[in-house]
Amino acid sequence: MLNLIIGFLLLTTVAPKVEVLNNWMRPSSKDMNTAVYAKIKNNSDKADTLYSVSSTLAKVTEIHETYDKGGSMGMRKVDFIVIPAKKTFELKPGSHHIMLIKLNQDIQKGKKYTVTYKFRRAGEIKVEAIASEKAVENSSKMHNKK
Repeated sequence: MLNLIIGFLLLTTVAPKVEVLNNWMRPSSKDMNTAVYAKIKNNSDKADTLYSVSSTLAKVTEIHETYDKGGSMGMRKVDFIVIPAKKTFELKPGSHHIMLIKLNQDIQKGKKYTVTYKFRRAGEIKVEAIASEKAVENSSKMHNKK
């Protein structure tokens, strides 16, 4: 009987379709900007699309990419990021990232702040991002609101 219960539990324990891990942001001051970074792991058999990110920390929150045009670096807003099935996409400095524009408050080193990611398939995922000068390895708890 115990083996039957264990087998059932193993079959019903499924990884979340999308996980947003290792969330961090750079400390900054009120009315300034900062960036949020993370690893987005798509555990499903289908691609998913990150189409929006929100936070009460800033007046504007956008998905950005960094580009190099003839040796001149810049950033631009993108409307979405596709995360392929069974792959991990990294939001990192010098690449794709989340911009928090015109902060409503100071972002203090060592403190955690809530950021909400919105995916077409996985729905809304709220995470805590820690303010740090460099990448952190953590497994921020995520809450799928779909």
